[in-house]
Amino acid sequence: MADHHNSELNETTSHRRQLNWFDAAMIVAGATIGAGIFMNPAESAKFLQSSSQLLFVWALGGAIAFLGAFCFAELGALFPRSGGQYIYLEKAFRPWLGFLFGWTLFTTIQTGALAAVAFTCIRFVSTFVPMSDFWVSLLASVLIWGLTYINILGIKPGSLVQNVFTVMKILSLAVLIVVGVFLVKAPVRDFGPLFPEGLNLKIISLFGLALMPALFSYGGWQNLNFVAGEVKKPGKSIPLAIISGVSIVVVVYILSNLVYTRALPLEEISQSTRLAADSMEAMVGEIGSKIVALAIIISTFGFTSVAILTGPRVYAAMARDRAFLPMAARIHPRYQTPYISLILQSLWATVLLFTNTYGQLLQYITFGDWIFYCLTALALIVLRKKYPDKKRPYRVWGYPVVPVVFAFISAAVVINVFVSSPGKSFLGTAIILGGLPLFYLTQKGGQK
Repeated sequence: MADHHNSELNETTSHRRQLNWFDAAMIVAGATIGAGIFMNPAESAKFLQSSSQLLFVWALGGAIAFLGAFCFAELGALFPRSGGQYIYLEKAFRPWLGFLFGWTLFTTIQTGALAAVAFTCIRFVSTFVPMSDFWVSLLASVLIWGLTYINILGIKPGSLVQNVFTVMKILSLAVLIVVGVFLVKAPVRDFGPLFPEGLNLKIISLFGLALMPALFSYGGWQNLNFVAGEVKKPGKSIPLAIISGVSIVVVVYILSNLVYTRALPLEEISQSTRLAADSMEAMVGEIGSKIVALAIIISTFGFTSVAILTGPRVYAAMARDRAFLPMAARIHPRYQTPYISLILQSLWATVLLFTNTYGQLLQYITFGDWIFYCLTALALIVLRKKYPDKKRPYRVWGYPVVPVVFAFISAAVVINVFVSSPGKSFLGTAIILGGLPLFYLTQKGGQK
């Protein structure tokens, strides 16, 4: 890996910095808000006894998202290169750990989410234009490839589509919030006490379980760090974008939950499989579910767009370090985009889409994000010691408490998943560790 550190010098010149802080903030918000907020509070409600508990759990999820965002803000400003956690884990610990992050991102996390969310987007289109599952899959692949083509044409066109759809999805959620909080006279509901039986171990355990769907809905801010090498004035823009992007998401999520708790009693929330639609129907009738279907189409389209834009920057950074297919490092001579990485990502996402394996893969691997969140928070602490003199344009507030607490919470999420579904968790771990033999093969190949 002799040329590995030279890549740090020339990496920033291989891309033009074209994204301003607003573009960057829209990537953060767009990568976080998918379909989860429209359904996941129902999953949280299954463990809870009162509406006030549901609001508390989602507010707590937002506070935890901020802890993670502060850690990533420092790391993004410290290493303003594309690649995100691949770089931080590789520099703080070992090259193989950075590789395992990139491997998991490519094989399951990014591509699985891409296939699942594109499918969800078209499935909601089929509420307006009925179609079979085959046609849903086919049009989902057309959506993926259409957005890939736009992203090959440059980060600016990709970012423009991203900005438009992120603003639209925030506005569509704002409509839901304005209708639910201000326009509709909902029945006066008693939100109930926060701790009906006092604070005990059982309640804390149930809160932990209810927190899981919220935390999975709050993840996504790390996508900005994948494209850090293309952000203007990164030392200032990256922290500002991460913190403002997460702030938008937290406000939108808490207010959306307020709408749900005003529209429906907790028992109905916990039994709903289409929570946002049921809430809007309860408030404004049949038209409500159509409005929500449209909001979900916009939201999932926006998420598909941001997943396509961000992931390939990680694979290209790995390829430059000879830790991925060498051709994935190629930058388009005219458009300055990692076009081979973009194509490879969409090819694999399409395979997952048509083999219908992404659902199972995501069940096995969703906790993988939280393994890497935990390691990234620890990497921040290691990098403070390893590079004490390196310029840090942004420093985490409340260091070292914030990264330690975030690492602890992330580890607790992973343990929780292992305890609640050990079989799937071991399979997920096997998928992650399955990258190790490949890593050693690529290293041998690079040294010949």
